[in-house]
Amino acid sequence: MSPVQVPLPYLEAEAAARAARDATIPAAYALPKSAYPLPKNVTGVLASSGILSPDELAIVNLDATTLTADIAARKVTATAATQAYVKAAAVAQQVTNCVVELFEDEALERAAWLDAELERTGKPVGPLHGVPVSIKDHIEVKGHDTPSGFIGLVGKMVAEKDAHLVKILRDAGAVFFSLMAIETDSYLGVTSSPWNTDTTCGGSSGGEGAILAFKASALGVGSDIGGSVRAPAASTGIYSFKPGVHRLPNVGLIIPIGPQGYDGIHGTQGPMARSMRDLELYMQVMAAAQPWLSEPSVDFKPWREVAAPKRLRIGVLEDDGVIRPVAPVRRAVALAIEKLKAAGHEVVPYKQFEYAEHWDIVSKLYFIDNGDSVRAQLARGNEPIKPLTEWALRNTGTEPLTSAEYFKLAGRRDTFRHKLAQYWRAQGIDVVLSPALPGPASTHGNGKYWGYTCYWNLVDYPAGVFPTGLHVDPALDTEGAYTPRNDDERHVYATYDAAKAVDAPIALQVIGYVGHEEETLAAMKAIAEVVQV
Repeated sequence: MSPVQVPLPYLEAEAAARAARDATIPAAYALPKSAYPLPKNVTGVLASSGILSPDELAIVNLDATTLTADIAARKVTATAATQAYVKAAAVAQQVTNCVVELFEDEALERAAWLDAELERTGKPVGPLHGVPVSIKDHIEVKGHDTPSGFIGLVGKMVAEKDAHLVKILRDAGAVFFSLMAIETDSYLGVTSSPWNTDTTCGGSSGGEGAILAFKASALGVGSDIGGSVRAPAASTGIYSFKPGVHRLPNVGLIIPIGPQGYDGIHGTQGPMARSMRDLELYMQVMAAAQPWLSEPSVDFKPWREVAAPKRLRIGVLEDDGVIRPVAPVRRAVALAIEKLKAAGHEVVPYKQFEYAEHWDIVSKLYFIDNGDSVRAQLARGNEPIKPLTEWALRNTGTEPLTSAEYFKLAGRRDTFRHKLAQYWRAQGIDVVLSPALPGPASTHGNGKYWGYTCYWNLVDYPAGVFPTGLHVDPALDTEGAYTPRNDDERHVYATYDAAKAVDAPIALQVIGYVGHEEETLAAMKAIAEVVQV
């Protein structure tokens, strides 16, 4: 096979975009030569680099909830916190390639204003006063470009105003200091997990996963239409939450490959964090702003304080019937079952309902135009199609759906949702516990299966991911003989290698019933407290 011919105009645009991004990384924070060659597990590089002072390292080790309290109590200034995180993000970029833009001066100016306001009034500006927050690239931040991973849009998508969620965070006192990569492989290059740079950080909110796992952001915002906050969290060992699509504001999320008004399957923004309580904090801040008053598609739902039952009835999905998880994920699930039973929870098997019907619907709804909008954006910048993008479009058929075909498909979607609700209720469960991915973070270019996550996008059930504290260990996780049931499973087993995936974190997913975000997070918190090692 002859190599792909990449057009010269694209190569020139790619080089210019990378140079522009690199120019936002302060030279003063360049890693010393002594840091090289870098280890595969770079999670310790921040501490060993000498770029952050001991006080700054202490700051970036705090979760957002603690940092907020410390700033309000004047133990830490917003300026000090921002400076620490800018330095950490600069290092994160050098070892994982996760940053689209780093804007130090703007962030420090904002932090100084917040410090002055706290000194003047004696009160924090809001519940996130001084907390550095990173934002996914396709979410509008005023004055910053939003190319959404397409080189043909670079320089053409500068936001004139903040996205609704960004305005809420800004009003709550957040400091914006960085935009994170939307893809793990784009015109800016490949992004890696800091736990093992041979593996992916997940996608499409992969940059958020990498920077949070590296402790270079206090709180992050991603978006999810098929698993895009959950897969990165699972791949990098952090927490994330996908609420229902109408629970949080979504105006200002740029979707260049989705026609306005499309209602087939919606994505939603969601928090990515380093603790369970940071997910709760984010949801509380969003709800407290009453977003439904200015974005009528948002449900009128003030946040409710909910405690999980002392004895949860948990359905455990060990195998979705398409891909049996590989050894380290099976180990994590087995340990979770053992611990949850010992803690007094009721654990019952859960079988995925009509997976084949779900996949036939959702795979077509993702690309009702046969992928033409994706190809058009690539053509705009003479951009070659990436192998995984080409693979993702393989199920789109040969022609865009007609309106009659689309309406029929949407009707099947609604019927499926109704039938699943009856099935769920018949199980008598509070939540489902399942893998988030069939394996740990895959090696680059091999992450092709998102069935454990996109299933819940089709039916709009809230779902979150938490790290178990387990990591791939070749002594425990070498895969034995197994005959795959299909091509997708064959690919996962052929590309999994415990030695290559060493140190990759293992996470699990918790799914709740539609509309029950508070109950889902409460159950996830209770389960994580039992399961985590």
